[in-house]
Amino acid sequence: MIAIRQIHEHLADVIEVPPELRNRKTEVIFLAMDSAPPNSGTEEQDSPAPDTSNHSAVEFFGSIPDFPERTAQGECDSRLELT
Repeated sequence: MIAIRQIHEHLADVIEVPPELRNRKTEVIFLAMDSAPPNSGTEEQDSPAPDTSNHSAVEFFGSIPDFPERTAQGECDSRLELT
């Protein structure tokens, strides 16, 4: 497994992929190292939350919220024993 950790003081809009990771199945994780993003002045402080009523992929990524309880499945069929 190849792991490359890069810390950027000011993250660019485009990040170059190292040659050894190109054309491979790769996981990319972005973690902010500060508690709150700096106020860039382009967005209002009290901006409304994004509309998730259309059930976007972001809402369902990784798990299914409120997965329904499984109902009774009945009895298993009897099978012949292996000899």
